[in-house]
Parts: sequence; structure tokens; C-alpha cells
Amino acid sequence: MRKLNVLAVSVMAALMAAPAMADDNGPTVDFHGYMRAGVGHFSHGGSQTRWKSDQVGRLGNEEDTYGELELGSRVFKKDDVEFYVDSMVAVKSMGDNDYEATDRANGYFANASIADNTTDAGNYSSEDTEFALRQLNVQVKGVIPTNKDATIWAGKRFYQRHDIHIWDYYYWDVSGSGAGLENVQIGPGKLSVAWVRKAHDQITEMEDGTAQKYKYIAKDGTIQEDKSTYGNVNIYDIRYAGSYWDGGYLEFGYTAMDPDKAHSDHVWYNDNTSSAGLSSMFTIEWTQSGNWGFNKATFQYANKGWNIGNHNTWYGSYADMSDNKFWRVIDQGEVSFLDPKFHLMYAARFDRQDYGYVRYKGSGDGFKTFAVAVRPSYQVTTYSRVMAEIGAYWTKYTGIDNADDQGQKYTLAYAIAPNASLWARPEIRFYVSYLHHSNGEAINDTLHDTLKWNSAVNFGIQAEAWW
Repeated sequence: MRKLNVLAVSVMAALMAAPAMADDNGPTVDFHGYMRAGVGHFSHGGSQTRWKSDQVGRLGNEEDTYGELELGSRVFKKDDVEFYVDSMVAVKSMGDNDYEATDRANGYFANASIADNTTDAGNYSSEDTEFALRQLNVQVKGVIPTNKDATIWAGKRFYQRHDIHIWDYYYWDVSGSGAGLENVQIGPGKLSVAWVRKAHDQITEMEDGTAQKYKYIAKDGTIQEDKSTYGNVNIYDIRYAGSYWDGGYLEFGYTAMDPDKAHSDHVWYNDNTSSAGLSSMFTIEWTQSGNWGFNKATFQYANKGWNIGNHNTWYGSYADMSDNKFWRVIDQGEVSFLDPKFHLMYAARFDRQDYGYVRYKGSGDGFKTFAVAVRPSYQVTTYSRVMAEIGAYWTKYTGIDNADDQGQKYTLAYAIAPNASLWARPEIRFYVSYLHHSNGEAINDTLHDTLKWNSAVNFGIQAEAWW
């Protein structure tokens, strides 16, 4: 036994010393990831709920267990040329049980319902776990002699995502399977271009497994109805970004979506016998940073198939969205002033969407939403801080009576983290949140989907980390 222990220690020491002895041009292994998990309770019973976190804020308002595990390797390096392979899987569950498998259906045992008088009936299970392949790509850097920092990539990847952390809201995100060329130095800035392809049925299919149906004209001239699972959407993305003054960073982008009909015998039909076709989104973003923190201002305009929403890649192809338009203005940042122990994260956004006369038979329906959230923090000890988060939104609809909407969230939290920055992770936080919907009963928990309230309280403990 002693000899075995000595051998094991020797092998471990050799493995740990190997990276230090490796050639700088040799392979590397990089491990990155993200996680959040914890336990929470909803005041009306059941596990903690999540309610409009993309408008009132995410602190004390996240109910799931979620993780991303990323493994990457620089498999080749010679002079300025590098080949890098990247991969990532994600897992998501409710986190309500120890063993959470993937074989549960709709939160209940398969083929059973509450109404059934069987052994399995009514045995609620929140053990559903989802696994997803998020990234799998190859990146090659340094092969363009005049642009050593330019990168050629192909595969599935997160592509230059832009988000608002306080809401966990991605407002510019074309991630998926594709290819591109990024960080090509042209003048004072860098140019990036990408082509990403998304299956149309992934965009229109509903969470319950059904899909929207659209009419089409068959070969015999009759009008038929079918699920919208034909064709794909091509996304073309062009960005130019650079720093033009001290602490300043500007980025300009044009993103187009174009439907690709896969079946020539299907001529898509609607009120105007046309689909949205090529749709465009324009983005301008200015970031200013300094010792005080940073501020980022964003303006977006889009038309036709683009639709406001988280990850805003919903596409109205094969339906007439030709009059659809939206505008978005965002301002976000983090500041630390007066006292280095005090930090403030903030975000505000205004969305306006006009669907146009075709979608709603001449009604011109649309909406305007204003949302704001602030998260002040004060460092109490070297490794702890107190935080608050206040968020609210107001939505006004046009063409829809009595549909205006507004709500608020108030959170208090005590957190343990490596330093005072609001970005410091890992973090363990203890929190209590008050949720309020001003226009009626709209807040439900994860157990009783049909029961709703106009106010509720979440409380619990959550861990969050990225590395």
C-alpha cells in the first residue's frame, strides 16, 4: 500500500508539472464556465418563481439551476498562427431534487395526469433536466499576413453577444451554427462578418410541442394549411468597432435575416400573398469607461421579421410582417464614486414595436415599454456586501383595450464574494424579494401554473459563479 501511494503521488506530481515544462507552442487546455443554483421559496407555496426578470431585474428572481461547462484547447501554434478548438454544453433544471433525469414529461410521470385515478397519477415530478450543445467550433488566428489578429471561425458558437446583466437580457445575439471572419483591422477599427443559419421550426415551434400553422398554395392551386417547418433563416451580421479616444469605444452593426424556402412546391400565402422577406436591424453602441466605472448606450432599429424579445431572433417569415418596425434605446453601466466600498449597477431601456396593419387586420397594434432597474451595493467586510435591487416596467399597448401593464420588484440581499465589485464571482447571496403587478393577478409559481396573484414574496439562498 505504501508503494502504491508513493507511485500515485509521483504520477500526480508529474502531471501537475507537465504544463510548466511544456513548450509555449504546445497544446493548452482551458476550462471555463458559468453556474447558478440554490434554494428558494414562494410565499404562496411551492418553489421560488421567476417573474419578468428581463424587466424588473434578476436578483432574487431566478428559480432554476443552470450551468455552462466550456472546454477549449489551442491545439496548434507556430509563430503567429494558432488553431483553437472550443466546446460547451449547458444543463438546466428546476433544482428541486437530488437525481434530476431527462425522462420526465411535462412535470408529471409519463402517461399520467392529476385527473387519472392511477398509481402514478398526480405524482408531481420536477426532475426534468435539459442538456444542450451550445458551442463546438474551430478558430484559426494569424493566417492573414496583413492582419495577424484576424480570426477565421466555423462551427457553433457564442458570437459577440451583447447583454444587460441586471436583466440577463441579450439584445444583440446571433449565436448559432455558422462561419465568419472577425477582428480584421481596417483603419482605426476592426471589421467582423458572420453568416449564421437557424432552422425555421426552432423559431416558431411552441413550448408545448405544437407549431404555428401557415397557409400555402399547393401545386393544384388550392390553399392548404401546414406547420411552418419548411426552410431556414439565414442571418448575415456585419460589425465595425474601435476605440477612438481615451476610454471610448464605438460599435456599428448591420444584421439581416433572410428566409430560405426549402420546398419549391410551397408558395406561401397570406393576406397580401407575400412574406416579410429580407429584414434588417441596425445597431449603434457607445461605451465610455474610466476609474469611475463605465456607461454603455445603445440604439437599435429593425423592420419586418425582427421582433423585440430576449435574444431577439424570433422571425416572422412565411407570414406577412412587412409593416413591422421596432426601436430600442438602452443605457446601462456600473459606477463607483465618493466611497470605493459603494457600487451601483443600473439599466434603463425603451422598446417600441409597431406591428403594422397586416398583422392585425388594420388595427395598427403595437406597444411601448419602459423598464428600469438599479442595484446599489455596499461592502461591509473584506468578503461581504449588502445589496438592493429595485426594478419596474410600464407597458402601453395600442389597438388593444385594457391591456396596459406595469409591475415592480424590490430585493434586499447579503452576499459573500471575493471583493466589493458587483462583478466579483463566485458569490453566495441570501435574499428576499417582493413582487408586485399593478394591473391584476399575473404572478404564478412553478407548481400551480393556473393560480396567480398580484403580489408575492421570494426568499432563498443562491450561488452564482463564472470562471
